[in-house]
Amino acid sequence: MRLPWFSRDTLVSWDGADGKNESYVEKLHPREVWMSPDGDKGWLIEAGERAGGEGGITLDDPGDLEPSLNGPSYDYLRTLPTDPGLLLKKIYDETGGMGSGPDQQAFSTIGDLLREQVVPPKLAAGLYRAAARIPGVVLVDDSVDAVGRHGVAIARTDEVDGARTEWIFDRETYTYLGERTVQTRDAEGIEAGTVRGRTAVTDRAVVDAVKQRPAGLGDAPPSA
Repeated sequence: MRLPWFSRDTLVSWDGADGKNESYVEKLHPREVWMSPDGDKGWLIEAGERAGGEGGITLDDPGDLEPSLNGPSYDYLRTLPTDPGLLLKKIYDETGGMGSGPDQQAFSTIGDLLREQVVPPKLAAGLYRAAARIPGVVLVDDSVDAVGRHGVAIARTDEVDGARTEWIFDRETYTYLGERTVQTRDAEGIEAGTVRGRTAVTDRAVVDAVKQRPAGLGDAPPSA
């Protein structure tokens, strides 16, 4: 089993009683995800009510889902090309017609590949370089994740909703550190300048079973 440990806050939106969209950003809180290398077994624990309370919820695959670019497993990631040109071509070919446009979808897909999986180092570097080739993507020399670590980032603004997302990497190893999303214009009740979300991957480890934590992180709560 592979365990990514996150800290994150995200924007929560809903329709208020007056029909207007209302929103707030959650406080930074821990999130733990266990996934087997083949993606068939998994578990999620996240603070509060988001993931079934203290005990968490299963992420087991019912058997009819194959790993994909938008739902990868570690074994699947190992099959992807690490050359940035080939990698980007595959992403465009397989995600065409999705999302708010091919370029934004390609950028979002790279985030899906990075966010909750242990990524082989050569692939992580390939994803960073592939994302830099997407039209509208800019390089950010210094960005800060949710726990204050500095790194380099690739960023793109979604033309539809105005959200600017940064994928943040260690500047030496290209290890994925986290993400930061900021609203660039007033839209859907969200004011420009609002930080819509921040994350930091604070630990990644290989363990023997679901809900087992590495030494030093304490015991996970019993299964629900």
